[in-house]
Amino acid sequence: MSKTKISDPDKSSPTDASGNEGPDAVSKSERKRQMHRLQKLGTELVDLKLGLVENLNPSTSLVDAIALARITKKNEALRRQMQYIGKLMRKEDPLFIERCEQLLKELNNQSAQQIDELHQCERWRDRILGEDSNSIEAFILQYPTADRQWLRQIRRQCAHELKQQEPASARAPASARKLYTYVRDIIQTSTKVAD
Repeated sequence: MSKTKISDPDKSSPTDASGNEGPDAVSKSERKRQMHRLQKLGTELVDLKLGLVENLNPSTSLVDAIALARITKKNEALRRQMQYIGKLMRKEDPLFIERCEQLLKELNNQSAQQIDELHQCERWRDRILGEDSNSIEAFILQYPTADRQWLRQIRRQCAHELKQQEPASARAPASARKLYTYVRDIIQTSTKVAD
């Protein structure tokens, strides 16, 4: 006699956390995705300054767990601590989770903006150090507070240093580093004035 497997209707329909069935029930896969998302959020909170985290008004147990995770050095212990932080994050108020996500999003945007500014400074430095004399004029047009005479002098100085530098040296000439600092300062002051 062959055995036929009879499916249990109770096990086939999704249930929510309280065991209720229905269309509003969250599947196990969705709960796991939420759990991993909150654990990742907790990991990112560990990397933040503790003062920023405390400003979000988390529970004291979460603050303590984050502080402990910062001093934990062993890999396995750190992994378990991160799982514990994820568990505590699931118990936190959804408003707190939203504030955390907003803070991290703002910090990531600031970081991306700073990287763009640094790349812009590097591009201007490279253009000014190039052989094109119009690059200094273009920089002066965009940033009128820049000193044209100093820019020409530093370009000549950099060319002189490059001629004297050994070919195997990977370090940029000191004048190129000075130019980068100057360009960065000019761009930052003009950005602050514009704001």
